Amino acid sequence: MKKFPAFIVSSTLLVILAACAEGGDDGEEALPEEPAASEETEDTEGTAEPEESEDSEGNEEEGSGDEVETGAVDTDTEATGDEETVLEFWIHQTGEEETEAYIERIDAFNEEHDDIYVDAEVIIDDGASAYSDSINAALVAGNLPDIMAVDGPYVAAFAESDVLQPIDDYIDDETIDGYVDSIIQQGTYQDELYSLGSMEASVLLYYNKDLLEEHGIEPAHSLDEAWTWKELHENAQELTTEDYYGLNLFMNEGVGEWLTFMGAPFIWSNGGELISEDGTEVEGYLNAEESLEAFEYIQTLFEDGVVSESPPETQFQEGEAAMALGGPWVGGMADDAGLNWGIMPYPYADEKYSPSGSMAYGVTSNSEHPEEAAELMKWMTNKESTIRVAEATGMPPAQEAAFEELDRFDDLPWSIMEEQVVETAKARPSTPAYPVLTDAFAETFHAAALGEDYESVANQQIQRVERELRRFQD
Repeated sequence: MKKFPAFIVSSTLLVILAACAEGGDDGEEALPEEPAASEETEDTEGTAEPEESEDSEGNEEEGSGDEVETGAVDTDTEATGDEETVLEFWIHQTGEEETEAYIERIDAFNEEHDDIYVDAEVIIDDGASAYSDSINAALVAGNLPDIMAVDGPYVAAFAESDVLQPIDDYIDDETIDGYVDSIIQQGTYQDELYSLGSMEASVLLYYNKDLLEEHGIEPAHSLDEAWTWKELHENAQELTTEDYYGLNLFMNEGVGEWLTFMGAPFIWSNGGELISEDGTEVEGYLNAEESLEAFEYIQTLFEDGVVSESPPETQFQEGEAAMALGGPWVGGMADDAGLNWGIMPYPYADEKYSPSGSMAYGVTSNSEHPEEAAELMKWMTNKESTIRVAEATGMPPAQEAAFEELDRFDDLPWSIMEEQVVETAKARPSTPAYPVLTDAFAETFHAAALGEDYESVANQQIQRVERELRRFQD
């Protein structure tokens, strides 16, 4: 097994793993707690309203030495002993139905391939540090599996640290063309492909049908009808009363990855970027005129009182906000509350963009069987697998053709999510400094929400990101 240099583990990867340790979102993982100014955050996308698994057992504490304790995966297909290759595969557990979907697809792979056997283990994702602790222990011990689940925005950092290896030699163009563009964006670093995913995510503008009707406001019913920033602002003002706010941005989730996942499209839509295209420069991007205009717009929403800085967790579903920018999981919560709700596309300034990103798979540099591992990755993210995972989780599939066989996305409200995933989804920046960059964006967004000098905060945060970027340029 390959032993990773200690300085890599300590100075690069522990930043990522610390970011992931706090939990993810209301879907794939728990949304992050508020980080300290010097800490980084983790990814937020994932499955809608998962249940805790009762079938898998595992050790939630960090492994030690050469052992990483994980939960057992009971598959129906046993190894015959005649296979030429045995692949170790780590999946993450967030809910019983999702895990069952993965196991079904692993069983199908084993049945289909006489020469390869997949020995799968589940890393218990407890919404705290168990998942990152297990990966951290494996990094130190040098016993990572052949293929493992990775948090999409952190692919570049894992790739830069040689934890993941590129898979371009094993993935042909026809295969790549089957994925929605954002999946390939998410998995690419320095023009090399490192990961593929089975699911996507998005943020949509949910609305209370009864309240919009009461105020005589017509919602957008397709991407072509998406509201502009001006329309969102004006309608949110109209919908703000003594009894409810016009808009909820789920600020209760704290200063973390949620703000970047939800908020980055405000920058993109106005012609700005968080960082340069090659991921090496942030000065002149996060503080560019286009970016500052977007932060000013955010600040205006709060100054005009249409958004609460500290909303209760149930504000939208309890009818205390007329609209909400939220992930796929919000629909389930609104249903549970008996709310009469609908979905509109993400609002825009000049060009339409929407959030994207979720967990994906990467072939580790430990693997002595990268071609076979890539074959497994393709299988776990092919059309059949993405359909199965979408059915289990409620998340949009990563394969564009899969939408055609999922009736859920044929009509409103979920047809809006298909439109966004296929046409406007954009991956968060691919840079090894992403853990620091996302925190910098979140701090600036939060400053705007609080009515502070967001430009000064952006400039301060840029210095942090630039220091981090220099580490990768030396």
